[in-house]
Amino acid sequence: MVEAQPITEEVLETFDSIQVEGQSIIEIGNEQALGIQVLQSAPVIEEVVEKTFTQLTRRRCGWCVRAFRIKDSTLFKIVKIEKNHDCSVNTMKVDQRHATSKLISVYIIDNLRDLRFEVTPAFVMAEMQKLHGLDIGYHKAWRAIQRVSALIRGTPEENYELLSSYLYMMRSKNPGTYTDIMIDDNNRFLYMFYAYGSLISGWNHCRPVIAVDATFLKSKVCGVLMISVSKDANNQTFPLVFGIAKSENNNSYEWYFSELRNAIESRENLIFLSDRHQSIAYSIAKVYPESHHWICIYHLEQNLKRRKVKNEVIKLFQSGARVYRRKEFDLYMSDITKVDKKTYDYLMEEPPERWARSCSPRRRYDMLTTNIVEPMNYVLLEAREFPILRMMDFDLSEATTLVL
Repeated sequence: MVEAQPITEEVLETFDSIQVEGQSIIEIGNEQALGIQVLQSAPVIEEVVEKTFTQLTRRRCGWCVRAFRIKDSTLFKIVKIEKNHDCSVNTMKVDQRHATSKLISVYIIDNLRDLRFEVTPAFVMAEMQKLHGLDIGYHKAWRAIQRVSALIRGTPEENYELLSSYLYMMRSKNPGTYTDIMIDDNNRFLYMFYAYGSLISGWNHCRPVIAVDATFLKSKVCGVLMISVSKDANNQTFPLVFGIAKSENNNSYEWYFSELRNAIESRENLIFLSDRHQSIAYSIAKVYPESHHWICIYHLEQNLKRRKVKNEVIKLFQSGARVYRRKEFDLYMSDITKVDKKTYDYLMEEPPERWARSCSPRRRYDMLTTNIVEPMNYVLLEAREFPILRMMDFDLSEATTLVL
């Protein structure tokens, strides 16, 4: 078989088959990028040659392989081999028609299996040049990465077809696990929610504060990953539940919080912490009317910076939001009014009870921002590019790591 072997075999050597468009042709020519042309192809005969061009005339390189299939057999026998090239190395690199994305994917599959490596088109281009002298284009390298990703993790379409079965097995193998899916009238995916049984059990030993955030997914089928986390008695991040939706809106968040209530129910003096997303505020008020909703002061601070507020005012806001006494808070807000009345009015659009520690009607457990969500966002940074099932596998692994 010519496949994946240099031309060192003798004439009349017998092989199982002959491959013209695969890995063998690239490696036959001493790992040069050959421009291979099929001279003759039939059920019983294969002959391939290398084509080259000069400035004046078109001619074929002397390199050639000819083989025929043995009668009543699937075996091929090589009858002619010309090993030497008459053309220059530069000429051999012109065509590269057989350096396809399918072939290149064979060389990079081990790299993509190792999550420690970030395989980019630039990396693939450099590796093929270093190992095989191939100058491939960016898009060909990108297509090779996509082909390997689909081979290892499955296509997005395949993942969604298996989603219901995956969730069933998740519930079967993880007692207490809660999952749900919503589809539209055309049987198309809308939302998904999942909470592992071990995390649901651990919620009873956490502080009654839930930080909610969402991050964009970057796979072929886009969407958002909704994450809810808390803090345990050891002041460690404790992931609770996950949700997936097409976008952040009133309907998706209302469904998410309804499923959250079904999974972990409610607790006395429950508090939610999030940014100023209106859909989150609307859904919490509708599904958890007995809870209190705080606003992350970091997001408020970023809003002030986008409004080009003076650093002096921002520092006054930071101090005022963190003080414990209401009298001190009033003094800081009075200073903000003197310096920038518009910023004061902007801050008062949200009641201080929702963002100032001293004004909170409930204990804040020293949690003024949604920073506890950031470790989850960080560890899931790469997983956001995976198809949905592989991403869920990654979620479970990293959630377990954080908890343990």
